[in-house]
Amino acid sequence: MSFDYRKLDLKAGLEVHQQLSSHKLFCNCDSQMLQQPKDEIFRKQRAVAGELGEVDAAALHEILSNKEFHYKVYPEESCLIEADEEPPHEMNRNALEIGLKIALMLNCEIPEEIHVMRKQVIDGSNTSGFQRTAIIGLNGWVDTSFGRVGITDVEIEEDACQIIEKTDKKAVYGLHRLGIPLVEIGTAPDMKLPEQVKEASEKLGMILRSTGCVKRGLGTIRQDVNVSIKKGTRIELKGVQDLSKIPNYVDNEIKRQLDFIKKKKPVPKEVRRVNDAGSDFMRPLTGGARMYPETDIPPISIDDKYLKRLRKQLPELWEEKENRFMKQFKVSKDVVKQLNRMGMSEIFERLVKNGHDPKIVSFTLTSGLTQLKRKENVPIENLIDDHFNNVFSAFKKGKITKDGILSSLKQLANNPKAKIETGETVSDEASLRKKIKEIINKNPQVKNAPRPEQACMGLVMKELRGKADGKLVMKILKEELVK
Repeated sequence: MSFDYRKLDLKAGLEVHQQLSSHKLFCNCDSQMLQQPKDEIFRKQRAVAGELGEVDAAALHEILSNKEFHYKVYPEESCLIEADEEPPHEMNRNALEIGLKIALMLNCEIPEEIHVMRKQVIDGSNTSGFQRTAIIGLNGWVDTSFGRVGITDVEIEEDACQIIEKTDKKAVYGLHRLGIPLVEIGTAPDMKLPEQVKEASEKLGMILRSTGCVKRGLGTIRQDVNVSIKKGTRIELKGVQDLSKIPNYVDNEIKRQLDFIKKKKPVPKEVRRVNDAGSDFMRPLTGGARMYPETDIPPISIDDKYLKRLRKQLPELWEEKENRFMKQFKVSKDVVKQLNRMGMSEIFERLVKNGHDPKIVSFTLTSGLTQLKRKENVPIENLIDDHFNNVFSAFKKGKITKDGILSSLKQLANNPKAKIETGETVSDEASLRKKIKEIINKNPQVKNAPRPEQACMGLVMKELRGKADGKLVMKILKEELVK
């Protein structure tokens, strides 16, 4: 599929939403999302006319569905603020500082005062019916190989509830995600080519990851693409996860709008969810001017002295870090790029500086985790920095072997609150040989298996749980199985 984008007057923009690694924005609740729910709240919401006497079209669309909203409560990850039963506390200063650094890295102007506003939310994903958001950067820019792309605004805001179950008449949400700090980056509709949208999205992701203060894993970053063409209208495309598919998503939307134009029908303003074949209707595109002052939170003053200090603390961009990693840690360019793509560069550097072997660490964080995800569908997105620190610390102390690193991470990914299964490693060959003989004697049928070494290897490693070196185990197995 190919179009004359200049003739079509393609205009595209991005909205990037990235969770920050800190406690919640307006309370001190944890934001790890590891707990199980203990209670449930039931609510119904309805829209009313605003000061201009009009009801928002998107709000009316939701109200006509007559939905019930149920909210799961998590004791340490939600409180009365998430339940909308207590006013918000002061904004989390750590989260604000991370957001301001991101705005500065995007060459934005920083307001002298930061005002928290209320933005209407009408799908039940916020118990209050609005989202708290504050502009922290304006009029920035980011360069691409196709030209400069304007950054219209950067906001820090609270994330919405996590959707758990949804039917035509009922929605069930989790309060543990509500209130997690988000940075939202909005670009100007400066992009004229689908490939430029893809490149700008990758560049913004690189800048965010360079801070080392953003969350990793599924759902921690969400990207929306806005698309319009001549005689068409602006359409917001949601659900973009794979950045390599952005050009295809843009082309599909162009084709969809051209079909309306050829039939001489107006293109309705909509929010749509992308899929490989095109997109599906979600809701009408909301009206403008839906933000109102948050009267429970006073303005926050930002002075030049504070900004000067933040500028000195800005992290190096990943593009700058790439060469340093190759020289300092002796890892290949491909490995460095994979660490960045998987959001593992910061934990890699910390682990290596703590004395761990760069090759073992880089393999674990890239190929090792990828294998766990692809072959065994292990939820590696559940792993946090403490998990990696604890596992590599156990390895360094001899409590697990190199082969036990991935099995320990698999255990923690499946049960994030579990403790690492450690014990004395079996490094003495005589002791290990004795153990292997016992296992073979208990399972004599393995000698008749098509591949006896592999069959017995599974039994040995299952019993020893990473407490013996795999190469040594295989050497002994080959010797014992021929006896």
